[in-house]
Amino acid sequence: MASRLTSLTLLLLLLLAGVRAFSDPSVPSQSSTAESRQGESEEHILEGEIPKDVSIQHTEDSSTLLKTSSTVETTNTAFESTRQPFIQSTTQPMTEPTTKPTTKPTTEPTTEPTTEPTTEPTTEPTTAPFCPGPDTSCSDVESQSAESKLGEALMDFSVKLYHAFSAIKKVETNMAFSPFSIASLLTQVLLGAGDSTKRNLESLLSYPEDFACVHQAMKAFTSKGFTSFSQIFHSPDLAVRDTFVNASQNLYGSRPTVLGNDSDVNTELINTWVAEKTNHKITQLLDSLPSDTCLVFLNAVYLSAKWKTTFDPKRTRMEPFYLKSSVIKASMMNSKKYPVAHFTDPTLKAKVGQLQLSHNLSLVILVPQNTKHHLEDLERALSPTVFKAVMKKLEMTKFQPTLLTLPRIKVTSKQDLLTVVENLKFFDFIYDLNLCGLTDDTDLQVSAMQHQAVLELTESGVEAAAASAVSVARNLLVFEVQQPFLFLIWDQQHKFPVFMGRVYDPRI
Repeated sequence: MASRLTSLTLLLLLLLAGVRAFSDPSVPSQSSTAESRQGESEEHILEGEIPKDVSIQHTEDSSTLLKTSSTVETTNTAFESTRQPFIQSTTQPMTEPTTKPTTKPTTEPTTEPTTEPTTEPTTEPTTAPFCPGPDTSCSDVESQSAESKLGEALMDFSVKLYHAFSAIKKVETNMAFSPFSIASLLTQVLLGAGDSTKRNLESLLSYPEDFACVHQAMKAFTSKGFTSFSQIFHSPDLAVRDTFVNASQNLYGSRPTVLGNDSDVNTELINTWVAEKTNHKITQLLDSLPSDTCLVFLNAVYLSAKWKTTFDPKRTRMEPFYLKSSVIKASMMNSKKYPVAHFTDPTLKAKVGQLQLSHNLSLVILVPQNTKHHLEDLERALSPTVFKAVMKKLEMTKFQPTLLTLPRIKVTSKQDLLTVVENLKFFDFIYDLNLCGLTDDTDLQVSAMQHQAVLELTESGVEAAAASAVSVARNLLVFEVQQPFLFLIWDQQHKFPVFMGRVYDPRI
């Protein structure tokens, strides 16, 4: 039976509506542009967008989040509706006394053109803060380099995330996450972000400023080995901009879905979506949903790949796995001549190995070169620059028959991402979220941001086999994974990590 690696990740970003201000006649209304926008949005109120992974866990910390607000300067509706007649009445008396009936025809045409252009530009900028719509322009020349730029950015972002996850996880625990899933979600948020939120997201994701081609490049990052799905759910009273809906449909293939007024029904709606997109691997993601939920962003990534070279289940046996202060027994897969590309990196003081999977994917393992070195030392030495150099060298390393010892693993990891982004010094989601490109509503705050990933490395129908002696020639290369290690699932075509994590104890 072919060995199989199965991975699943879910990401959720939940926003609640802030306290909405009561309308006050003394407060200026929004501009005519905003009003027409509102009328148009009613036709598209059933459209929303963007996903996020999650097993929603309410944390008391999220209740303390500050809602964002923005000041909208508007002109008085009554003034706006009477502005043109007022201009004409003040102009006409001045024209008639100074012009004869014979010159009147020439005066009126010159008065109207000069009045309109000079009045409109001076009034319009004061109606509302400028918020550009989703920028999805991308020339053929730009698109050629966009995928390479995105791959580089994802490598930087992955290392940032690894250190952020590691910093808040308990020492010597397993963990797994999908940098691709998290980046996909935040890139969709970027589609509707304005002002400082846009700039801060670009910085967090290591994107070049105004990287308009990023959405097309993200769309191109597809594989038969894994699937990525995104979806937005929103409350009925939240009007989503047409421009955002259209861009989301075109780039991410999803249109926002409107939630109902029944919290239980909404919970079931979201759980059904998750179950369908994860091949029913997760059927009960949410236990409940707050009644004042305004926006839900979901992203799910499901990965299933076979080994390019299969393992013989008869060679799987219990063997030592060395922890810091103890030795345990773990179920280890073995092969005398497994094709592995590997080398020892002096900076990380680690052995780096690559095993090929189907669909142009591979499993990459970084393990301390011996038991005198520890995984924590490897993690501290891992930087974006070192990571890129290691993967570049691995790309040029040949696969050779190798004596391989590799544990069967299953890693399930769940994490509150708000804590992670705080660790990354990114506070927009908590204190100053600006989604003006998605909606006119400024009273939004993030209530929860969850990430869940499951990675399983197994053999189909494996049963523990009796230990047997193995005779190995002296010149045969050896790659043994018998102590805590760092791993990633690597997309060899686009050169970015789909999953990343570490294993301290393969028995868990």
